[in-house]
Amino acid sequence: MLAVLAFAAPAMAQHQNHHTQQRVLATPNNDLWLTNMVDVEYQIDPQWSFQLEAKLQIDREISRLRGLEVRPGFEYAFSPNWAVAAGYVQYQRYPAPLRTMRGPFQDFLHRNQFGKISFVGRLRNEELFFENTALLIRTRVLAGIRIPIGESPWEFAFSDEIFINLKVDGTGRQAGVHQNRTYIGFGRPVSEHLKVSAGYELDTYEEHSIFRNVHQIRLGLAYKLN
Repeated sequence: MLAVLAFAAPAMAQHQNHHTQQRVLATPNNDLWLTNMVDVEYQIDPQWSFQLEAKLQIDREISRLRGLEVRPGFEYAFSPNWAVAAGYVQYQRYPAPLRTMRGPFQDFLHRNQFGKISFVGRLRNEELFFENTALLIRTRVLAGIRIPIGESPWEFAFSDEIFINLKVDGTGRQAGVHQNRTYIGFGRPVSEHLKVSAGYELDTYEEHSIFRNVHQIRLGLAYKLN
């Protein structure tokens, strides 16, 4: 009996520590984040372009580094309004014990202009591999508009994006609609190549079968190399 208890105690402690860590690392409801975004674009020719997106997030009421997202890729415009893109993305989570996700992505994009109003629609697929060999396949559907504000250089931006999990084996997540992001903000060019933006994003998502809201302050820089 003593031998059984001696063997079981570490396992029970490890199990309790795992659940304690989950409670500690779970995102608090209505947490406030700061998200800094940098987009770089290089036009290779009239149809091909290289794009690099980087996103740094700070959570826990803007007090703790949460994660870094890096997304390089190539886009091919096969008409004035339609394009496809593909590349690689890595989601690096902090603190270090949290899992990293990485893998390829593919985009199908539609851009249009109605007078001075710009519209964009994007269908994105991601195949994300975890460090424990789990695989998450998901689809993201985004629609957004940009509206100039009078004759000023400023514009108003609105977008909404839905995340749908398709394959969740080994990830601990559930299939189906997982997340929704709604963004409102403002932007303006500050030079021929540089544009700045700032806004608010409401991020609603499911974590451990509980839906939570995250309030994000988003700051962005978009730079065109040519």
